[in-house]
Amino acid sequence: MATPQDNVVLPAVRHRARAVQRGLAARIVGGVLLAFAALLCFWLFVLPVIVVALSSVAAHWSGTIFPDGFSMRWFERLGSSDFDAVTTSLEVGFGVALLGTTLGLWLALALEGRDRRGLGALVDTIAMMPNGVPSVVLGLAVLIAYHKRPIDLSSSAAIVVFVQLALVLPFCYRCAAAALRPELTVLREAAASLGAPPSMVLRTVVLPQLVPAIRASLALGFALSLGELGATLTVYPPGFATVPIVVVGQVERGYYLPASALSLILLLVSLAALVLIAARVPKRRAD
Repeated sequence: MATPQDNVVLPAVRHRARAVQRGLAARIVGGVLLAFAALLCFWLFVLPVIVVALSSVAAHWSGTIFPDGFSMRWFERLGSSDFDAVTTSLEVGFGVALLGTTLGLWLALALEGRDRRGLGALVDTIAMMPNGVPSVVLGLAVLIAYHKRPIDLSSSAAIVVFVQLALVLPFCYRCAAAALRPELTVLREAAASLGAPPSMVLRTVVLPQLVPAIRASLALGFALSLGELGATLTVYPPGFATVPIVVVGQVERGYYLPASALSLILLLVSLAALVLIAARVPKRRAD
């Protein structure tokens, strides 16, 4: 026979048991969804890189799950023109990243606190416009606009830097604009009210707070520049070649394995460069 105490305890126990069951079911569902997301990311992003890495050292690979033997001959066949393309890609990538970060930071600071109507809205729209234009269309527009005097860039590598800068600038600008928080504005105004000149405020207050955004902008601009193909393929002058251009040329001729070797070299070099950009500089201790 149930006692009054049982009438109080048993419903509480049942409620707790149901809560435990619901929590367990939620954890199982969450684990399944997480595993599915991890598998999807592996399939979409990691597996292609693994395939390229295997292709670069495959002696032969056709119609089988794994390569028919391994060899380093595709790396040995890379010539000076291929390594020149790697150097060109890195030089253009670093140049575009530096220019994009500098211009994006300047635009973000210039538009900070400005009413996003009128001139401010116009400048913001112009800065973000390349995001809404296909890269091939942008490359063609730049080529048509700057292939005659007084500004003729059609035979210069500068046209590649120019068109890639236009493509990465919106991302660099947004990185800097997102980091300009209201707290930073308060710090700037406080420093200015204490008599600090604008250059000192920028050097000692603003830039140190924007270091993470600057690093993100450099890394994003560099990575986008290395992989850019559409606009670069439209405007590049004779004798100029980046790794994507060389790789596309090899793929069009059916040379998939040599293209994989060159792609893997660019991947490793770009990863090293991104790690260098993201590396933290140790702070000096005050004596």
